[in-house]
Amino acid sequence: MNLEKSLMAAMVLIAIAASVVTIPYSALILLLLGIVSSIMSPVTEIVERTAYLIVAVAAPNAADNLNEIPMIGEYLNTSIDGIAIAAAGMWVASFTIALINRIKP
Repeated sequence: MNLEKSLMAAMVLIAIAASVVTIPYSALILLLLGIVSSIMSPVTEIVERTAYLIVAVAAPNAADNLNEIPMIGEYLNTSIDGIAIAAAGMWVASFTIALINRIKP
């Protein structure tokens, strides 16, 4: 398994674990993992970068509806919120890298 897949798996596992047990600074950990993941393998396509932005913004809103599912809805909602935090980190890093590449000579 390459580093990119390992980081993605870690993000998903931490997001799921944080929905079941309290992990101190889990949002910060997910954000930093997203940033590191995007720095290690930058997103060069604007479509993929836009997809990360859409996931970061829309996924938490859509996941709020999952609270209506008895017993597991809250855990699903929190897990998706964590994944969206990681996607936000990925978008911030890839956007910053793309912006720097457009500015520098």
